[in-house]
Amino acid sequence: MTAVVVALGVAVLMLAVLVAGLLRSHAEILKALHELGAGLELDKAGPVPVTIDGVAAPRRSGDLSVPDAISGETLDGEVMALSLMGQDTMIAFLSSGCSTCQEFWTAFQHDPPLPPGARLVVVTRGADDESPSALEQRRPPAVPVLMSDETWEAFGVPGSPYFVYVDSAGRLVGEGSGASWQQVLDLMAQSRADAVARLRGSGSVREGRDDTALRDAGIEPDHPSLWESA
Repeated sequence: MTAVVVALGVAVLMLAVLVAGLLRSHAEILKALHELGAGLELDKAGPVPVTIDGVAAPRRSGDLSVPDAISGETLDGEVMALSLMGQDTMIAFLSSGCSTCQEFWTAFQHDPPLPPGARLVVVTRGADDESPSALEQRRPPAVPVLMSDETWEAFGVPGSPYFVYVDSAGRLVGEGSGASWQQVLDLMAQSRADAVARLRGSGSVREGRDDTALRDAGIEPDHPSLWESA
């Protein structure tokens, strides 16, 4: 009986030593990672980065009311409002504390390519959730940057980076994200082409094409052939 108790005591002692060693090793690993900077990104101001591969289908009218204009505070401390009517607009929702966003901040530094006739606007969260000094370091020279919580809420942005394309008529044509600016451009181009195809297939557009074809053939609305009984 005594031997059993001694053996059990030795086993418990060995188990305690093993657990203590594991805890010390875990603490040392965490300390080393912290010294290397791992995990610090979550402490920075700004929303948690979200990457969404692909462009979400345009939301149906009623699901999202696209505002006529967006407004916010510039990095110079001024209030700016930009109309979304009359010109195609690509809105890039970025953050200073999002590692995935750095790809886009860099791409926007040198006259980024855009769809013909379109303009680019960067919108971040408001000053309470962003670092103005960090944004100043990333600021593209030729792209407006607005800090606006209201715009994020108006478009229901799930995170950054995220992109929304609004056409000159104020319609939401495409939205989503990607790993690079070129990927976003390609996906938005596909979304725009799909939107045009849907528009061409609508009844009103087909009716307009039919009317044009009839007029080209010399058949006006009062032409007798249109009123002949079957």
